[in-house]
Amino acid sequence: MNKLKSFLLLSATFLIALMACDPGRIFDQTYTVPESGWDRDSVFHYSVDISDSLLLHDFYISIRNNTNYPYSNIYFFLSTEFPNGHSTTDTIECILAGKDGRWLGNGSGAIKDNLILLQRGLRFPITGQYHFYIEQAMRDEQLKGIEDVGLRIEKTGL
Repeated sequence: MNKLKSFLLLSATFLIALMACDPGRIFDQTYTVPESGWDRDSVFHYSVDISDSLLLHDFYISIRNNTNYPYSNIYFFLSTEFPNGHSTTDTIECILAGKDGRWLGNGSGAIKDNLILLQRGLRFPITGQYHFYIEQAMRDEQLKGIEDVGLRIEKTGL
């Protein structure tokens, strides 16, 4: 048990140190999908405070899938609620496997990590708190094979 505690403490310390070495990151949050699958009605909510409307940002979705995922792509609905109450919804397709069937992303085992750039050089039009909502837009009631879904925002060029 002590070895497990030591390993967890070392892992947490490493992650904190790794995150501290990422000065360009504005926001990075990931949700774990239940083992039963990503329910069609399950929506992940991300709340981001933007304090500079002149700064350019790179906007990413992170997806971790296992090799049992039955498709080569995934569709999302991404809804954005602006600080002034206006909102938009976009449908986004992310490619997870090449035409030859090989999984994209990093990882040598059964789990593949993808950091997919949605927009480079994005300027948030106003300061304040933005709310982003991501839901799966596939036809499956319970989408299996997706492990984690995240949103990452970085300063452009760092």
